[in-house]
Amino acid sequence: MANNANAGYDGEAMTRPSLLITRPLASATRFVGRLAEDIQQSVTIVVSPLLEIVPTGAQVDLSPYAGVVFTSSNAVALAPNGNQRPAYCVGHMTAERARAAGWTVAATEQNAENLIAELARTLPVGPLLHLAGRHRRGDIAARLTGLGVKTDVQTLYDQNPVDLSAQALALFEGEGRIVVPLFSPRSAAHFIERAPKFHNVSVVAISDTVADCCQMAGIESVMVVAEPTGKEMLCAVEKILQGTSLA
Repeated sequence: MANNANAGYDGEAMTRPSLLITRPLASATRFVGRLAEDIQQSVTIVVSPLLEIVPTGAQVDLSPYAGVVFTSSNAVALAPNGNQRPAYCVGHMTAERARAAGWTVAATEQNAENLIAELARTLPVGPLLHLAGRHRRGDIAARLTGLGVKTDVQTLYDQNPVDLSAQALALFEGEGRIVVPLFSPRSAAHFIERAPKFHNVSVVAISDTVADCCQMAGIESVMVVAEPTGKEMLCAVEKILQGTSLA
């Protein structure tokens, strides 16, 4: 998927700033749709997912559980309707999608650490079920169980690595700045493995962990957002692109 992409990347397109979105397709499409109109019109936008969401086909039985934990909107999309059961969510987008799918959002935190701290404070009635992807960080279920909130985990999807597309690789042939928002250490690692060069790359990192990964790989232009949210990532990307396109 590309927007404002010029097949030859010659002339003006060779120096035009670019936005490379490497999120899974559904998330990438939502991110692009939220960009300011002037950004969409003035920069080259290429969507090239580095991770493909592949459902495991697991059947979820909610009957033993008092509620669920969602750390990704991908899990919400693959979970059954909530029928107003409690859901404890990481991220406002995840919470919004959970509400739309019939869940009663009982808590929303910016990251998994904050959610664990909140549940440790409130000690909700369990047991809970963490509906998640195969690659996950923080061992939420075990930590909540250790705090007294019995929590199981069920894997609803895998995140398979994908190569950068030909359109994405063509961006690196030009001289324009390439802005790359990276939302996880795993996506950062895949980008570093697959990008042909970094000299014209500006990364917007959702966390210090992502930023450290990029800087260790030799990417000099790395900005960490103030809060690990989609809104902050969007604002940071727009700020950089507006400054670049006016330069």
